[in-house]
Amino acid sequence: LKLYGVPYLIFVMWLDFVTYLHHHGYKQKLPWYRGQEWSYLRGGLTTVDRDYGWINNIHHDIGTHVIHHLFPQIPHYHLIEATKAAKAVLGKYYREPQKSGPLPL
Repeated sequence: LKLYGVPYLIFVMWLDFVTYLHHHGYKQKLPWYRGQEWSYLRGGLTTVDRDYGWINNIHHDIGTHVIHHLFPQIPHYHLIEATKAAKAVLGKYYREPQKSGPLPL
């Protein structure tokens, strides 16, 4: 337990942090839908894309979260291309912060 406990906790905290960043921290508060208001499309459009810099490479382009939610069948190696194509179509519904990256200063 000692051997696996600490690395496991670090891994879980990292995943929780990344998940939090995909659903919070946009300049406008993201809507939160419940019950009958929620739909698959609304859920997918209330996520945020972030640029994690070099971390994207080891996490299979995790920053392309909006397209991942809308089209989960797209393999990770096509997510960047799909995101570029979808930005124009999604318009104001596509959310990406101006400052992003491992250290968004």
